[in-house]
Amino acid sequence: MIQIAVRSANSIQAYHLLERIEAAYQVVALHNGNYLSLRPPGLMQRFFYSALKQRQHFFGLSTHYSYDEAASLFHLPTADQKVIPNIAWGKRLLGEPPANLPIITTSTPNEVKKEINPFAQTIYKNQPVVYGLARPDRRRHMYVIGKTGTGKSTLLANMAINDMKNDEGMCVIDPHGDLIETLLDYIPSRRINDVIYFDPSDKDRTVKLNLFEGKNVAHRELIASGIVSVFKKLYGYSWGPRLEYILRNALLTLLKSPTAKLSDITLLLTDEKFRYKVIENLDDEILKSFWVNEFNAMQDRMRVEAIAPILNKVGQFVSSPIIRDVVNADKSSFSIEETMNNGKIILINLSQGRLGEDNATLLGAMLITKIQLSAMSRVSTAESDRRDFYLYVDEFQNFATDSFTKILSEARKYRLNLILANQYIAQIPEEVQKSIFGNCGTLVSFVMGADDAQHFAGEYHNRYTTDDLVSLGRYKIINKISIENAISDPFPAETLPLAKSSNGNRAKVIKVSRERYARSK
Repeated sequence: MIQIAVRSANSIQAYHLLERIEAAYQVVALHNGNYLSLRPPGLMQRFFYSALKQRQHFFGLSTHYSYDEAASLFHLPTADQKVIPNIAWGKRLLGEPPANLPIITTSTPNEVKKEINPFAQTIYKNQPVVYGLARPDRRRHMYVIGKTGTGKSTLLANMAINDMKNDEGMCVIDPHGDLIETLLDYIPSRRINDVIYFDPSDKDRTVKLNLFEGKNVAHRELIASGIVSVFKKLYGYSWGPRLEYILRNALLTLLKSPTAKLSDITLLLTDEKFRYKVIENLDDEILKSFWVNEFNAMQDRMRVEAIAPILNKVGQFVSSPIIRDVVNADKSSFSIEETMNNGKIILINLSQGRLGEDNATLLGAMLITKIQLSAMSRVSTAESDRRDFYLYVDEFQNFATDSFTKILSEARKYRLNLILANQYIAQIPEEVQKSIFGNCGTLVSFVMGADDAQHFAGEYHNRYTTDDLVSLGRYKIINKISIENAISDPFPAETLPLAKSSNGNRAKVIKVSRERYARSK
């Protein structure tokens, strides 16, 4: 028997208090076990209560509980009691971090801190520690997956902020704009002049980008393949071999001209005088033969049918004022190659809400291709002299063309280090999926869907079940990371919160960047 007594100003309020106590105990009641039932006090109960108030003893026994006795009245529910309703069951996922985990503490020297980018905390030897990725291991790339609102963007923001503070070169491509808006508030004052802020939706001034620009003749085929891959991704449902054949030859032809622009594709296909002028200066006999012996030899009706799909697709972009203002330039506003080699910061705001999804995809994929080509231009530079450059791509499925597999497989040797994030695997083409899991040394998973959980359970050697992976809390992760050129076993962690303090340089950063790199529309 447990005596429960309440004190109140009146009997009605006292009765309501007793009802609340009874209701609180109902959540742990079992239909076939213990439960609490309140009974009004009778004569015997009143006698005991009176003695209890006077701290009397009965039969030589104490009427008060000792600590041990009181503790026996209450215990936490165990796994055998999961039938009890209304209890929020939590669990701690097991997994020991590796012994050589790159840890950062308050006593870590600054020169060591600069070589590690911290992004999470975990329990290491029974102590909470902050850890991250060392510079050599970041060259093996990082892939982050998780549902929306789980903390992916916060993780990317923290790592990008660390890179900016450590004077690293980096580029962030954001199809939503929120990540870029956050980073603008964290630019260190000493790095304001290093920032190139690219916002195509700026109504007055914008950064110019010539997609055909390039010093290296050997890269022309890669530029053409990159542009073809973008259009194929956007219009795969209506893509065909003839369309690709004509578009590729048109691109390769224009790439021979030092002043060609994206809008020249439509001129080349429809304007006979312009086409004749371009062909006259061609030094590639195969391309010249295509235009003279194939394209010009077509009947007018067949030619119109052949080029109509290309005009529809390319024309959609060059007719858009936003895209036209960006890509219709004889020369780009800045050299990506110089930006990478000098450790600059490129922030690319491709907000789909302002640009449109297709426009954002086109620009993002083109920029990634140009970054890839700029990295490959380092082939003549000794590997030890190649400066690390970090490319962050949020929601990267928007830009995951077939050519992305080449970037993942070759970027490492050129010191182009990728940090990719998206929501679920099915968003990504199958070949790119294989390239991600074959080339990314660090995998980080937030809470995910059931289909992805099945895949990642295998990636994590079945140490975690699909139930574990679909029930992670916000900011909770399972990860396996690259450490000293080896992949660790998976272990649980929690990502770090975004720094509370920002330096408020946003307005100055945008102003300086617009003055240096943007041109009037």
